[in-house]
Amino acid sequence: MDWRQKLAKTSFRWSDRVLYVDRGVIVMNKPPGLVTQLDPSTTNTEGGNLAKLLDDLKQGLELVTPPHRVHRLDKGTTGSLVLARSLNVAHDLSGQFQRRTVDKTYLALVRGGSRSFPQTSGQIRTFLEFPNGRASLVPQGQLPKASEPKESQTDWELVASSPHLPLSLVRLKLLTGHKHQIRVHLAQVLKTPILGDTLHSQSQPTDEIRDTFQLPDDRMFLHASQISFFRYRPVGGKKRFKIRVCAPLPQDLVEICSEAGIPIGDEERLGGLFKSESGKEQDFHPVADGEIPDINGCWIPQRANEIK
Repeated sequence: MDWRQKLAKTSFRWSDRVLYVDRGVIVMNKPPGLVTQLDPSTTNTEGGNLAKLLDDLKQGLELVTPPHRVHRLDKGTTGSLVLARSLNVAHDLSGQFQRRTVDKTYLALVRGGSRSFPQTSGQIRTFLEFPNGRASLVPQGQLPKASEPKESQTDWELVASSPHLPLSLVRLKLLTGHKHQIRVHLAQVLKTPILGDTLHSQSQPTDEIRDTFQLPDDRMFLHASQISFFRYRPVGGKKRFKIRVCAPLPQDLVEICSEAGIPIGDEERLGGLFKSESGKEQDFHPVADGEIPDINGCWIPQRANEIK
């Protein structure tokens, strides 16, 4: 099936959010405000909930059943959201998440210039606790309030900083995937909270940031930029390989970075599809024409760089 032609001929609410489709998987570019929990009573500024999204995808892509959610993103987080087209694929992907073979990379626009960082990259290794369901850092040398603190690991890299505003773009790789892990690590360890994160930082953006940008009260600038996971050929000797889907940055984040003088590369702005036969990081390469015929896989570039 030619997914590009199908999406070009049809128009449904989420058609411009579909980044990648194959015979078992759909990857969406999640907008801010969408709640990725199956709660039919939950609505949001995008005008629906996850159940409605899944049903719209079923109708728009002419699927047999609605897709299945296999992981979550915070309500305010944008970017790569993986959905399974069958229960078997959902089970496989859930197992990959549990075994930590799914690689997740995020981009965060944070409050703090280049001098706010001790170096240009680093590793954060802490324990998180969740009293009353809210993530917080366990101070070094102190006993946790919760009975079972979670070891949390994040690698980070300073991508670029604004030359005239206290703003920076940071790339983060999750080695563990606990609730609000990135938000806590940025706010409480690096002391550079995500722009718009009012839960883990009580301080306001500086006057120069607020005077330069009209920032919505409910917009947090954290983006799930890349996700990599295993897929399988139905026939052949070497069936398993890994794909990486890169979700384009939302337009409002791109515009802020542009005005702040923070450069953004084409991969971050346009997204893309990559493949590694070995599954190793160093072996990823762009997929020619955005197509993986073995699994009927297709990158959908439709208006990818115009997503709000």
